[in-house]
Amino acid sequence: MIPYDYTRNLERGRTANVQFLLNAMNANTAAIAQAYAEGVIQTYNRGLPDEGIHPNFQQIAGGELSRRGLILLHPAYLFNPGLVASWFIVTGVFGLLLILNGSIVASAAMVKERERGTIEQLLMSPAGTYEIIIAKMAPLFILLCGMAVFAVFVMVVAFNVPIHGSLLLLLLGSALCILCGISIGTVIATFSKSAEQAQLTAFFVNPPLSTLSGAFYPIEGMPHVLQRLTIFNPIYHYVIISRATLLKGSGFWELWTHFLALFIFTVVLVALSVWRFRKQLS
Repeated sequence: MIPYDYTRNLERGRTANVQFLLNAMNANTAAIAQAYAEGVIQTYNRGLPDEGIHPNFQQIAGGELSRRGLILLHPAYLFNPGLVASWFIVTGVFGLLLILNGSIVASAAMVKERERGTIEQLLMSPAGTYEIIIAKMAPLFILLCGMAVFAVFVMVVAFNVPIHGSLLLLLLGSALCILCGISIGTVIATFSKSAEQAQLTAFFVNPPLSTLSGAFYPIEGMPHVLQRLTIFNPIYHYVIISRATLLKGSGFWELWTHFLALFIFTVVLVALSVWRFRKQLS
């Protein structure tokens, strides 16, 4: 933010103020951005003597402000003024918790049902394949929704994460994220013949989801090829929803594309699991 009288004050030997607004949802990225900003100012400082201007640059730190001929840098950290790193980590781990728990529990439950022979008993009933799959997903969904509410309570009470947006919107995104996790576990179960095989398959599926989610590392720091793959990761979309809702106070119309992505993932994965389930029965 450069004021309109910046050049006039600089040429007249007055104090010129420059403000940098940094997105501090990720404290580490904000600190790196501040270092880049200071480097830009130093480079600008080296070019000013050619114009006959010899100011002294310094970063404001609550010191003396009455000196003339200074350009003062005022960093302002938006959405996380205290640069609390736990706000960034906790909101990211929340999405991992929902997806990973949903996939692991759902895959184990479906495989054990098949090993015990209860799936064949259900097939003797008038219920269709979709009804059986949904009936198996419903109890897990209710249980994990309770876990999501408890996790939000822990974030607010234990880690002091603020809720600047709508709590209902956050819970809606959590419900879609849980459905995605359960759907992933159901698909894994259709490709597995035992509980051990389901766990090994989840071991190869969950780490890429975690790494490409942006929960721990900023997406911007990844190679460009991997950045394009993150749009196919449901955790990535939910992490954006949770951070924007909690820290920025964003509304539905700012996040509707991510809600739509989670909904599409859920529908596609449920349809794939039902198709695989029917194929195995035939």
